[in-house]
Amino acid sequence: MSKKIKFQTKSLGSEPDPHLDKEELVSWIRSRAGLGGDMARYWFQKPLRYQREAEVDVPCAGGMFYRERLLECLAGIDKGEITGELGLDPGLLKTDIGEVIKKPGPLWVSMPSPGQLGITDTYYGDPEEASRNLYFWFRRLMREMRDSGADGHVLICDHVVQEELESLCGKKILFYLSDPDQEGLEMLLEHQRTIAVTSAAIDLVVSLKEEYPVDNMVLIDPTNAGLEKILAHWETGQVKAGGYCRDNCPEYWKNIVNKTLFQTLSE
Repeated sequence: MSKKIKFQTKSLGSEPDPHLDKEELVSWIRSRAGLGGDMARYWFQKPLRYQREAEVDVPCAGGMFYRERLLECLAGIDKGEITGELGLDPGLLKTDIGEVIKKPGPLWVSMPSPGQLGITDTYYGDPEEASRNLYFWFRRLMREMRDSGADGHVLICDHVVQEELESLCGKKILFYLSDPDQEGLEMLLEHQRTIAVTSAAIDLVVSLKEEYPVDNMVLIDPTNAGLEKILAHWETGQVKAGGYCRDNCPEYWKNIVNKTLFQTLSE
């Protein structure tokens, strides 16, 4: 006999579609009369619409492209350099969130971790002091977004920075290591119990499971083989089908949702 399993879906964000629909952009600009807006807001909104149309359970606005918005709102930074006392002007962030909130439905926000912002210091003169201040204001920035309605944040990184984890990890923060290795996953698992990986990294996470508690898995771009392998080590309720869209988002999110109905042999 076989049984059907339905996994929940979770977005980790999106990138701007390389095939920009100019007519749709013009239509969006016209619809913004009296409201204002920019390309960051356009790409914050558009992929989210596709996720909701596909009925992703936990949609997520933003992605690595949201870096420019963060730099706009962090005071004391000019062209990627810290040139004065750091601070925060959250107006644009709060408006971005306010325009896409649909309560009671969930909404997470994806953005680069502080180490991915490419910021250098020409003001504090001490790397530890500069980082400490940056993390402080980054926490405030995320708090402002959650106060505006966001449920949590996905922080994208291509390498793990211990000080970032110590300063920023929490129940409403998910660090997503885009190119995981053993050392990076070990550092992550010291601070968070949910891990997001592709099928290629499942064996690595399983090998760490005896030493570190892994309560939940998000399988990026799920395959039947990957889901079957995960179910040998985690219960259905501990697994979500995830995605991070880089191209053709309408079809991408539909495909992610379609793969959540999984048929497996039952004992």
